[in-house]
Amino acid sequence: MSGDEPSGDSLAFTRVTTLWAAHTGESFPDKLRWVDAPSGAPVPALDFYAAGCVNAYLAGQGVLDPQRHRILTECATDLEAILPGLTGHDATYVARLIRMAELITHPHRARGRSR
Repeated sequence: MSGDEPSGDSLAFTRVTTLWAAHTGESFPDKLRWVDAPSGAPVPALDFYAAGCVNAYLAGQGVLDPQRHRILTECATDLEAILPGLTGHDATYVARLIRMAELITHPHRARGRSR
């Protein structure tokens, strides 16, 4: 790796920023309002908590405190469980949340994955 290449952390931050801009431009899918994860958590609550963690990460310029890191990881796990049953816009919306969580909680994995 040369000094010109971005680190996993900065690459992850850039990708999260881009994904977040796309995400905030969309409304929450109506069909997801009545879906619960296997844990019993309603998807709108998971969306709310994940969004708060992403906002904190961006406001902290790529730093997320341990509590929010745990919350974001748990939200992503719940969202991953429902993703296989979703299609279309619902699936895209949830997959984007999962990808942001993945980039934030595992920035070293950002290199080599474009989405």
